[in-house]
Amino acid sequence: MYGVEIYANTTPTYLDKLMKLNNKLLRILQCKPITTPIRELYKSYNTLLITDLHKQQLLLFVYKSIHHPELLPEIFINNKCLTFNDEIHKYNTRIKSNIHLYQSTTSAGLRSVSHKAGVLWNELPLTPKRMASSSAFKCNIKNIFCHFIETTYVFVLISYL
Repeated sequence: MYGVEIYANTTPTYLDKLMKLNNKLLRILQCKPITTPIRELYKSYNTLLITDLHKQQLLLFVYKSIHHPELLPEIFINNKCLTFNDEIHKYNTRIKSNIHLYQSTTSAGLRSVSHKAGVLWNELPLTPKRMASSSAFKCNIKNIFCHFIETTYVFVLISYL
């Protein structure tokens, strides 16, 4: 989905109509009843929810800025928008390779690419962060989000019973 990094970076209420329309289209294309769980609709097309696509693209942006900056537009190479903790201080801490998160008091600041991408990157396990290829990284991130959707669904189902 082209531009998902931009248009999905909004409040959930603005995305609600788009997500419902997307779910409806997937149901129609697959001739599934309305009772079909959403996760099955996305799984059969091997895609992610719009919010997860947004997160995946933000993580891919961080990955490329670290491992393959030549793949990014020149404006992102010249204007460094991500700062790592080891650039702030030289102490040997466990989080020195994490992205430094500046405090923000506004909702716009919390939705900024540098803050959102930093939070997502810092929560990511080490294995995908160290992958050599961007396609392997993207596939790994997609698997993480798909697994998260399935385990969340199972947890909700179990707690419902």
